[in-house]
This record gives sequence, C-alpha cells and structure tokens, in this order.
Amino acid sequence: MQVSEIGLDSPLLDVVYDELLVPNFPDHELLTPASLRAGLKAGVLWISAVVRDGRPDGIAIAEWSPRSRVLLLAYMAVRRDLRSSGIGRTLMAEIHTGWQDRVHPLLTLAEVEHPAAHTPDGEHGDQSARLRFYARHGARVLDVPYFQPSLRPGAPRVPGMVLVLLATAPELADADVLPSAPVREYMTEYFEENEGTVPDDPATTALFAAMPPGGIPLLPIDDVAALPCTRDVTPDV
Repeated sequence: MQVSEIGLDSPLLDVVYDELLVPNFPDHELLTPASLRAGLKAGVLWISAVVRDGRPDGIAIAEWSPRSRVLLLAYMAVRRDLRSSGIGRTLMAEIHTGWQDRVHPLLTLAEVEHPAAHTPDGEHGDQSARLRFYARHGARVLDVPYFQPSLRPGAPRVPGMVLVLLATAPELADADVLPSAPVREYMTEYFEENEGTVPDDPATTALFAAMPPGGIPLLPIDDVAALPCTRDVTPDV
C-alpha cells in the first residue's frame, strides 16, 4: 500500500470528510469542513491517505503546532469494511516516518477514547481494540486527566479521553517522563483556539496541574485500569 497526500484542491477532500470522518466520529468530535480547509490552507494540517482505485480507503489527519513543536494525530479512520486489512498499519508507518521528516516534532500525540468511559459500537469502533492497536506500535499514555476541549461554540467537551504518545524527537526516545513545557504550551494553544481562553474550571485546572515542572510520567498503554479517566468535564458557566 502507498500513502499519498490529499490537499486543499483535491477532488477527494469532500469524500474524506463525508465518507471517512462523518461515519467514524461523533459530530462534536469533528472539525467543521471550513476548519479543515482553513488548516490545510495555513499549512498546519495535512491529510495522509491510502487511495485505491480513486477512492480513499483510510486517512490520518495531522495538526501541527510550530509554537510547541507538538504534532497531533487528530483523526485516523478506515472504511468499516476494510478494518484489520493493514491500512491502519500503513498509516502508522507514515506517521512514524514521513510525518517526522516533514516537521521534526518534539512530541507526536493522539487523543483516544478511554474504554471505561465509552461504549464500543459498530459505527465508531472498539476503544479497547484501538488502544491495543496503538500499543502494538509502541505508544504510551501521558499521566494526565485528559479530555477534549470544545471544538466550537455549543459543542460539548469530550470526557473520558487519554492523551497518547506516538513518537518523540530522538533526544526523548528513551524518556519515561516527558517535559511538561511543550505539552502545557500545546494545551494552552488548544484551549485558546477552541474555547477562547484557558478556563479555571475544576477539570481544566486538574489537567494543567498534572503537568508540573518536574515532568509528566508515561504509563503503559496496555494497563487500562491504571489509565486516568476524567468523567465530569463540564466547564463553569
């Protein structure tokens, strides 16, 4: 399988959104089409895809923060009838090679649903299987009570998420504790862009408190019971 990039002017861009993102993610976890296009235009977002017979069968979407040098795997999706066919493995190889060569991130992260807080279903997949997939590729979890901020006005935050480390710059390859500064800077940027500010509600305060100057411990991804799980993330009104 080969991986290609789907850019702003690609006729496949709408197909990616309508046939891969919408069926695989709840609406409140999705960027809007306008935000997707804006990120592509600004060069801080790109789409890697496995395309066969003119149809994207799987995609991985990157969001890059030059300020913090953190790269986020924002979305990975494979057509339902093609899951477990090697497409995800091909995309992960691209994340560990092509994405790293492209921007040389300090950290490459992903947001993954915690199995204790989300129920598997035919639409959005099996959270435990997803964690096992990332475990096979050497991922670990940051020991922070993570949740996804609201992505747009009126959209709820997403509780019960774990923040997964997929790759690091060479100087951090053997680290068991990550430096907090780039993660704090990335999360500050994330909240400011999506919620307008870094609020002082309990869930957000606890998240940032778990990023002390001494660093953020990494947890084995396969010990699900030990992974932090935040359920009440309602912002203060």
